[in-house]
Amino acid sequence: LALILGYFIDIRALSNRIINHILSIVIGAIIFVMGYNFGALATEIQHELSSLMLITMSYIVALLIINGFAIWLFFTLKPKYKLLADAHLHSKKSPLKPVIQSCKYLLYLVIGAFLGIYFGVKLNNISLIIDGILIITLFIIGMQMRREGHSLTQLLKNKTGIIVACILIISSLVTGLILGLIFQISIPHALMITSGFGWYSLSSILNAQLINAHYGTITFFIDFSREILAILLIPTFAKRFGVELLGYSGATAMDFTLPVIKDNIGMHAVPVAISSGFILTIATPILIPIINLFAH
Repeated sequence: LALILGYFIDIRALSNRIINHILSIVIGAIIFVMGYNFGALATEIQHELSSLMLITMSYIVALLIINGFAIWLFFTLKPKYKLLADAHLHSKKSPLKPVIQSCKYLLYLVIGAFLGIYFGVKLNNISLIIDGILIITLFIIGMQMRREGHSLTQLLKNKTGIIVACILIISSLVTGLILGLIFQISIPHALMITSGFGWYSLSSILNAQLINAHYGTITFFIDFSREILAILLIPTFAKRFGVELLGYSGATAMDFTLPVIKDNIGMHAVPVAISSGFILTIATPILIPIINLFAH
């Protein structure tokens, strides 16, 4: 709704330069809040995390590699659907600027996490804070879409976005199957772990309720890491692996990572990101409960 309102309500007083500055601040705020929440949560579950570290890290690394490879392979075989980063956008940047940008995001995350660990208290109404930030972000991106001539129908009929979402779902389930066999985890439970696609606030709760708290913890860190890795990697590698990293962003491509995608891949990537992110957002609350039926 915020995106659509922004599309139809263009605030002329906000120039493109001011908008880009606001988005930069918004991205920093999102990462800081996520870092703080992560730090506060880590103090509560540190004993669980240490015992589950190997499984969690294996899932994080495997999903990054297999998701990225699957998307790369498809678009190498079908280059007509390939999404390329805006060359003009990167020609204006110095070679070090993307790296500096990634380091800046990492710094926001580390500062937030450190404060979260230090105070050990989760922010009250964290979901309201994050929702408020996202509403502002999507409203502004909606204005930019209108200014650059993108139509709303591109969001719903975007073939590249649909393809990316389907590849991510299949490759994530394959990853879950492989690691389930390696770690001797029940196949349905292993598939449920990889069915969050970045939506950690929902997937971790669903798996904690449907399986147990340990699986909820694993799912949280897997999906949380997907979001963080996408934000950190996109600025540096977008020029070469734009569509792969957009796809790896999962459900977060339509909200948290959207401004980073826009800034580093280009405005033409926004419809693809929203389309794929929307499909993956719908998939999570459908797949996890359905797969759970086969666990009994």
